[in-house]
Amino acid sequence: MGSINEPTVIPTVNISAFLNPKSDQEARDAVIESVRNACHTYGFFNLVGHGIPQDVLHEAFKLNKMFFALSEDEKMEVCINKSVGRSFRGYEPPGIQIHHEGLLPDTKETFMIGREVPEDDPDCGSFSTGPNLWPSSLPKDKFQDRIMAYHSNILGLVKHILDILALGLPGEWKCPPNVFNSLLDKPSIPMRFLHYAPVQTQDSRQFGVADHTDFGCVSILLQEPGTTGLEVYYPPSDSWVPVPVVDDGFVINMGDMMQKYTGGYYRSARHRVLTNRDKHRHSIAFFLNGNLKLKAKALDGSGAETIVGEHIRQRLIETMGDTGKLLKREMVTT
Repeated sequence: MGSINEPTVIPTVNISAFLNPKSDQEARDAVIESVRNACHTYGFFNLVGHGIPQDVLHEAFKLNKMFFALSEDEKMEVCINKSVGRSFRGYEPPGIQIHHEGLLPDTKETFMIGREVPEDDPDCGSFSTGPNLWPSSLPKDKFQDRIMAYHSNILGLVKHILDILALGLPGEWKCPPNVFNSLLDKPSIPMRFLHYAPVQTQDSRQFGVADHTDFGCVSILLQEPGTTGLEVYYPPSDSWVPVPVVDDGFVINMGDMMQKYTGGYYRSARHRVLTNRDKHRHSIAFFLNGNLKLKAKALDGSGAETIVGEHIRQRLIETMGDTGKLLKREMVTT
């Protein structure tokens, strides 16, 4: 998209033609090519034309702010250290994650949920698998039920994205159009409600979220209108490119597991969130990690086999400090 000396802009892709059964093949192919190019070149793009109603997106931010308006005691009622075994659910206070030696901890605070797995399930308590934690001070019908409805909407969207990504793979690989479907078998699909408070004293060693790549397959981020801070690193120009908020759009990016699975064809890009002196930032990030037991080998035949869950769990242990020790639990605790 232009020479490396020109300003770089993260592309925006409208996928409505792919979702519309009345679209002709040319229109569908144009969507596939746009997504393929964005994920191969940048690893990031803004997505519109997804069909999720605007009021659903607005409600998601109301739910986000509803949680972070709770008192510290109410948030700590669902602290992540109370999650079952290694399921990794609940509230993460600020200052938990450090991505690189020499940096200060990230300023973000997080409320994390995922696929509901009851405690009598044989896999309950294994990594990213278990019941969600819900604050008792918020009504179930106005908080928990609405969050899970939004989560279901985004799971539907990620299924469409996987279909497009599969069709965008090189033809010589001879991959079937359902090549990524195995990722959706009892998937790890955590979703993080994020809040970045203003930071009055700026420090070059501290970020909302420091430079990192995502660990899973596909990430879907909803950014709050009127906010800034998200940047993606673009190697050809050795520059950090702002990712603007697009009205009623999502930011889509590839994670490390997708890069491994496609032999580097779809790129997992470094990104970060800058701190802000005077404005709160809210966002909602959905992560398709995939089937945690899947043994994934690169679709082009290269590289070693990777067990999805072990790869992601180890990366979290490396960056989450004392909280990461929760992921070393060998027994389910209740």
